[in-house]
Amino acid sequence: MPGVAAGSSERGDGGTSARLSWMAGVVAPVPGERVLEVGCGHGVLVDLLATAGCDVLAVDRSPTMVAATARRNAAAVAAGRVRVQAASLLDADPGSRPVDAVVCVDVRAFWTPPAPEWDVVARVLAPGGRVVVGFSVMRPGADREIAAAVERLAAPRRLRVTGLHRGGAAPIPWAAVELRAALTRTG
Repeated sequence: MPGVAAGSSERGDGGTSARLSWMAGVVAPVPGERVLEVGCGHGVLVDLLATAGCDVLAVDRSPTMVAATARRNAAAVAAGRVRVQAASLLDADPGSRPVDAVVCVDVRAFWTPPAPEWDVVARVLAPGGRVVVGFSVMRPGADREIAAAVERLAAPRRLRVTGLHRGGAAPIPWAAVELRAALTRTG
């Protein structure tokens, strides 16, 4: 497994969770990037990414969560910097332009076979783009197990693990697997 980085457990401010603030740091958004968040929940991470200057597509299978994301990010939605869709990733319409980053937090589909979601990620991710799969570490050693499962499922799609990040503290710490797409696409 590539290098392991530790994260901080500082509290977020302005109603932002410390975990999602930490995730935004792992994503390291660059202004102008296109980011796809899968399982956007209440839209907290969407807000952080949009505030950093990214264009964000937020997807969640729950219409209730999509509505919450749209409310939280109303100004960015009105400005066209955030789009929201109530759909599974398999049914979402990511548009025709590739995304620079894909991020998800606690979306088991990314480490549980058969994981067809990885096919969508491989299709929409720009060459050299990155994926950050965040999750709660519910028991000792689970971070390495989930990272290994992510690696097994993503590797056939030419996505390579570049890091395992750790953050948070007891009772439930966090981790995130970071991956990179190949620099060129294959037909």
